[in-house]
Amino acid sequence: MLTLLAGPEVLASLSGCSPQVRPGDIRKQRERVAHFENSLKEKEEAAARAAADLARVPDLDQPVKDAVMRQLAEDVRSARELLARGREVLAEQEEAALRAGDLSGLMLTVKGKPRDLALSEMGQVIDRLDITVKPLGEVRKRSGLKCRVTEWHARIGTLVPSEVLELEWPAVEELMATYFRRRQFARGAVDIRTQVNGALHRLRSGCLWDQLPEPYGPWALAKDRQNTWFAKGFWPVLVNHLNLRGGGTPVQREPLVPPFEITGRVSSKAAKGDRPSCL
Repeated sequence: MLTLLAGPEVLASLSGCSPQVRPGDIRKQRERVAHFENSLKEKEEAAARAAADLARVPDLDQPVKDAVMRQLAEDVRSARELLARGREVLAEQEEAALRAGDLSGLMLTVKGKPRDLALSEMGQVIDRLDITVKPLGEVRKRSGLKCRVTEWHARIGTLVPSEVLELEWPAVEELMATYFRRRQFARGAVDIRTQVNGALHRLRSGCLWDQLPEPYGPWALAKDRQNTWFAKGFWPVLVNHLNLRGGGTPVQREPLVPPFEITGRVSSKAAKGDRPSCL
């Protein structure tokens, strides 16, 4: 949105002027105010340092000390007056831009940072925006109960590890031996490591079980493996062990909205009303 509103064509349409006209007065004044703020801070810090330094000079005449401090105080006072006047001028310029409907002045930034808008200013900008949201697909509604493992990761904040490599599997089997008998390690049509990696993939991607990519084998086997290990308390032990490697990512839930495309343009006139949504 900031990219859209920052373009020269957009600023021109907001202000009702040609792209060659640059509403730079407000921007320049904001830069002056920022300069005055920095100058005041520097003078205040210099006065404080001078007072401390003079206090450590025992042989310096008091009238000399007083003269120095008076001059520093005058510098600070002048800097404060400049800042106050600069802020007054800026407020006058912004008010004039608001009255004239020159929204381009309101959208300017100071040193590349977007300025926060007041609610009244934001309303005028929003009135000029013509935004279209187009869904690019559908979201399948998941049936049945929520996945306990997904909910556990989200509630506890435990990251989902990356896939387990072949060379890392012996250490996982040692952990398994503390929870399961060795006969349960036997490899079937799809080995246990592949099933575990399938379950981890689903948690990282947020896909539905029947959307699990084919290389992970039948999704029902991966689902049963995950749920059994979680019910027996082994799943938290496993993921905490794997997360010691680093590289874990937050769990992803199934999407609640479809992917969509947002397009926008800025009108030279305020919109009369919203069009019905296509969602």
